[in-house]
Amino acid sequence: MKHRRVLFIAVPIAILLLPLGIYLVDRAVSDDVIARNVTVAGVEVGGLNTADATVAVERYEGDLRASTGVFKVNDATFKLSPVEIGLDADIPTAITAASSARKTGGPIARFAAWIVSFSKQEDIPLDITFDEEAIDDVFTAWERTAVADPAFEGAVTIEAGVVTPQYPATGQGIDRAFARTQVQREMSRLDKSGVVVPVIVIEPVLTDAQIDAAAAELAEMINDPIHLISTDVGFRVTFTPEQLASAAVAEVSEDGTEMVTRFDAETVLKILEPRKSEYEIPPVNAQLDVDFETDVISVVAGRSGTLLDVEGLMASMKEAALGSGTGEFPLIVGAEPDLTTAEAQALTSLKPLGGFTTHHPARQNRVINIQTMADEVDGAIVEPGAVFSLNEYVGPRTEAKGYVADGAIINGVPYCCDHPANIGGGVSQFGTTFFNAVFFSCLEDVEHQPHSLYFDRYPMGREATLGVPGPDVAFRNNTESPVIIKTAYTDTSITVRMYGDNGGLTCTDVTYEKEDIVKFEEELVADELDEIVPGEREKERSGSDGFLVRVDRVVTRPDGSQETDMKLVWRYRPLTELYTVHPCEVTGEPVNCPVQLPSLTDKTWEEALGMLDELGLLAAKTTGFVDDPEKDNIVLTQDPAPGEWVPLGSTIKLTVGVFQEE
Repeated sequence: MKHRRVLFIAVPIAILLLPLGIYLVDRAVSDDVIARNVTVAGVEVGGLNTADATVAVERYEGDLRASTGVFKVNDATFKLSPVEIGLDADIPTAITAASSARKTGGPIARFAAWIVSFSKQEDIPLDITFDEEAIDDVFTAWERTAVADPAFEGAVTIEAGVVTPQYPATGQGIDRAFARTQVQREMSRLDKSGVVVPVIVIEPVLTDAQIDAAAAELAEMINDPIHLISTDVGFRVTFTPEQLASAAVAEVSEDGTEMVTRFDAETVLKILEPRKSEYEIPPVNAQLDVDFETDVISVVAGRSGTLLDVEGLMASMKEAALGSGTGEFPLIVGAEPDLTTAEAQALTSLKPLGGFTTHHPARQNRVINIQTMADEVDGAIVEPGAVFSLNEYVGPRTEAKGYVADGAIINGVPYCCDHPANIGGGVSQFGTTFFNAVFFSCLEDVEHQPHSLYFDRYPMGREATLGVPGPDVAFRNNTESPVIIKTAYTDTSITVRMYGDNGGLTCTDVTYEKEDIVKFEEELVADELDEIVPGEREKERSGSDGFLVRVDRVVTRPDGSQETDMKLVWRYRPLTELYTVHPCEVTGEPVNCPVQLPSLTDKTWEEALGMLDELGLLAAKTTGFVDDPEKDNIVLTQDPAPGEWVPLGSTIKLTVGVFQEE
């Protein structure tokens, strides 16, 4: 009996708990999808995740957009596409609501909603909006076609400078408030049935007196020229009556209660466009002027840019036209400069950290390049922690920026001047000067590379070359204050100086003696112009020794303690000394050197023959009669002449005297 009683109690309990168990399992497997039997505007989204549900509702929206409505106004029928009136469905909000449906409230409420989901659908509305201005435009177009006697609110027109009032008239028109509701309801559903748009008698709101007043005001606005002035940028403009007439308009106010006059902004801006650069001025950075003798920093004020206050201009034009004929040309503050006057003033307390000067001959192309780069870099400000790169800041050296061709190291040798890399040649001197300013300012070296060859105008091992895209010269501002880079130059020197606050550090160098010196050698190249004779040479390039050099940077703190924070090591390679010589003197050239003819006249035939034989030359003898016995067997002439150079084995024509007694 006991077992039967237990079974009698357990079975009903199990039956009661079965739905709860199914609910818990169903909830566990479907918690990330929309609940069962949920729709959005009738579109089934239950059981879908949000992405799939969005696609389903977007498809419905697409169907709506493709569904054309049919409207009848009087006897005319019109088709209307939802796209024309800007149909837009708020799908994200609807999907969010659908995702929460039947999932809110406590456990009992959610269980109850689950039970209901098997028998009752929950539909989430889809909010659909339209462009009301576009609907009004459609109504206006329909009225022009379908309404024979439309109501008219009046107008004022200008033709050839003549203002003409057009008075209001009673007539028919679409009942816009009611028709707007009809159109929105019809275009928001797929099962369209067609709509008859109501047409009613419309009494104009405006009066003839209001139209006359607007016409009188419009005529006054275009009667005389107006003059507007901006004292801020020194701009003055005059609008002629013809220009004013092209821009003046009268229109019904938004609330429909009055006729208002104004100047059309778009037309006025077209009139002003050719002079836009005169009043819309770009910002001007404040400038830091440094006296290199006293290191005093002063500020040349900058200014913000200016922009046209279009709304203010329309008001100013109307006020001037209806008043004195003059007024303000209104501008507003535009872009701020990269360096404002206030920001520049805050930098005037910075002190010199270090600098460097190098020298050069005057009036060379390379000097133009050095000074052009100096001008570009002058006044640059490097914020704490920032890296300043010469190549990134200056960019490519181009003729358009003022750079010219000069010598550069190309493929390991100095070269000038028809290679693209020659444009901007010589700026490595600025790079060297810049690097040394970084070095002695105790700033952090990020990148630099000495020349492959040593030039004695630079400090050994403490110099830098420049190229595009590299090598580069770059440093990091490792201080807590901005660093200002200032440059100055004369005809024969370039100076770079850094201003900032490095906590009182000073830096000096220790440059060690040259090591591993490799003497330069001579290099001979053949004269291809046939201008150099054997034994002569023309120096084309001086040689330089190769060697290794070490340079340390020693940092001294305000308390006198020191540390070496940079150890530079660089090996310069030797450069051969180059001479142009006769091809026969170049090692390996298969050319025998020519010989220079001595004078053979007044020599005996035998002496001349011997001299030519020693030089590796041949002789061709011709004779000529002489009446002086002392000229007998003596060379009278030679061809080629003495002093000329002839190849070995050449035959020299000699005329030898023969005495013949009478």
